[in-house]
Amino acid sequence: MERRRYLIAGSLWLDRQDERLWRDGRHIRLGGKAFALLRALMERPRTLVTKSELFDTVWTGLAVSESVLTTAVKEARQAIGDDARQPKLIQTVYGRGYRFLREVEASDEPPNAPIGRTIRWPPLSIRDRRLWAGLAAILLVVLTISVIMTRLQAPGRETAVATVAAHPKSIAVLPFEDLSPKNDQQWFAAGLTEEILNSLARTPDLHVAARTSTMSIKPGDVREIGRRLNVAHILEGSVRRDGDRVRVTAQLIRTSDGFHLWSQNYDRPANDVVSIQENIAVAIAQSLNTIMSPQRLQAMVILGTRSVEAYDEYLKGLAYERRGLVTGADTDTRLAYEAYERARTIDPAFAAAQWEAAQAWFGNTTRVGSSLTEKRGSDEQRLQEYLTRVDAAIASSQGRPDNFKYRSARALMDLRFREALQLMLRYLDERPRDLDAWEDLVDLTGYAENRQLMAKAAERIHTLSMESGSPKSRAITASVLSLDIPNAVRRSREQLARSPGEALIQYQAHRAFLWGGRRDEARDILMQIRASSLPEENKLLAELRQACADGGSGAREIAARMARLPDASLSNAWQSTQLLGDTKRAVEVLKPLDRPERLTTLMQYLVYPTFDARPYPLLQARLKADGVTRPPPAPIPFACHA
Repeated sequence: MERRRYLIAGSLWLDRQDERLWRDGRHIRLGGKAFALLRALMERPRTLVTKSELFDTVWTGLAVSESVLTTAVKEARQAIGDDARQPKLIQTVYGRGYRFLREVEASDEPPNAPIGRTIRWPPLSIRDRRLWAGLAAILLVVLTISVIMTRLQAPGRETAVATVAAHPKSIAVLPFEDLSPKNDQQWFAAGLTEEILNSLARTPDLHVAARTSTMSIKPGDVREIGRRLNVAHILEGSVRRDGDRVRVTAQLIRTSDGFHLWSQNYDRPANDVVSIQENIAVAIAQSLNTIMSPQRLQAMVILGTRSVEAYDEYLKGLAYERRGLVTGADTDTRLAYEAYERARTIDPAFAAAQWEAAQAWFGNTTRVGSSLTEKRGSDEQRLQEYLTRVDAAIASSQGRPDNFKYRSARALMDLRFREALQLMLRYLDERPRDLDAWEDLVDLTGYAENRQLMAKAAERIHTLSMESGSPKSRAITASVLSLDIPNAVRRSREQLARSPGEALIQYQAHRAFLWGGRRDEARDILMQIRASSLPEENKLLAELRQACADGGSGAREIAARMARLPDASLSNAWQSTQLLGDTKRAVEVLKPLDRPERLTTLMQYLVYPTFDARPYPLLQARLKADGVTRPPPAPIPFACHA
């Protein structure tokens, strides 16, 4: 069935975008898996959908029993008012699967939307007019008083707003406290927090609050913390390391009433520290009734090393990386890399450490701040260092889901675009809530020229990140790059409302508004971008976009200022020439990259729908060999005239 927003079967209609269900004009609450099952059936109306197909679609990569499927079917039937004995909507085909019995229409518009219809009301009598005039006057007074009271409200007092109920399997991992005698194990506490969070985030049915939303949270009133983070549970704990002993205390608390669902003290020799993180993650997942089997859960949390020294260095890397999210300091990035390097040197079979160390050698040229990676040696040197570490990660992760991700990265470096995309999709089947992987998928869909799948990735990133309490601007970027402009604008507004001071969201929303023809809305946030801590060249690029959208006045002067910056990136130089309408110059800027040793840099521009690959023979040949066909480049609607 074609991919439209609404699936309509009589008075029943399902919104695939917002994952909502209506029956007889009323919104019906339906759980995630039951909703996904109903959607799968409605997408193939009057067709037998086998049990195995439903397991693959709804519980991708999970080993679940048939009772889980029948429970989801029961929930769906109750929601839509169907009877299993005399079904009118969902039919059971015993031993085989299920069938949706009615015809289903796919539409971009909700049913019964008024289209040009005018309702004529009978004329009002004089008495009726006086009555309505009196009611209008009363309403006006009430509204006026409401506005005055709102303005007189105490400055620190919050206005009550409607909030979405926390998901029953949602959890926030608060930073663990360091209670060591010398208070010198903060890196261990921070790294342990990060790795527990990462382990829980791999569990497909747990909703884990983002690290950025919990970093500033301190232990306190669990009800207030739950309200702020919109989670049903919190995990808090402490670490104490003294000599050759380590003590970790962890407790899982229900935020609705402060009840302790689980608590455990781990007092062990220091050489047993690796298993503590794994034990905590498994215990929490089981306490929240994850659908994963114990065997799969245990396999999922295994980190991949039994070396305490390597594990310690890995935790240090995570701690520095976590701190860098707050400070933005290059020194934290460098310290994290050095710690990962030490971890992989101590234990070369530690795949996670090899992978993290590799990231320092291959930064995305087209991302904000890309000039930092460009300083680290030549393209050829960086590629070789990157591949050395990725190959080591592949070799030591056989039989584990992460192996798909590592192999995807390797295939990409060989310019096997479609294979890289398929491997990442296999990884996401196993780890459907891995936000970083969804962000990587955006690039891979651009390289393989699958804008439809890119739009789906944008939707997933936005949904998961908004749910976690920390919106990801990459959802806006991907919406623009997939030319899904209405959703780019909508997601920009939603993310700005949630995180109005986030510079990257402001930056990407500014571009989305211009693509959507909303110049005034873009102009309103330009001053905030100028006052942010973004790199100067990105601030100037935003100014250049606005200048072109406003008619071009001063655009060339802004571009000249960008060109004079000492650390200007090639990506922004290319974008500025495109904005100025100088197509020939834009081609020349990237010409030096069309060489065998630099194709892995040039390929990154394929993510842009405005990029024309035809003037680059080597890249074009690789695309042709891989069966990738690109449409003509899309014009920038607000570009300056050449």
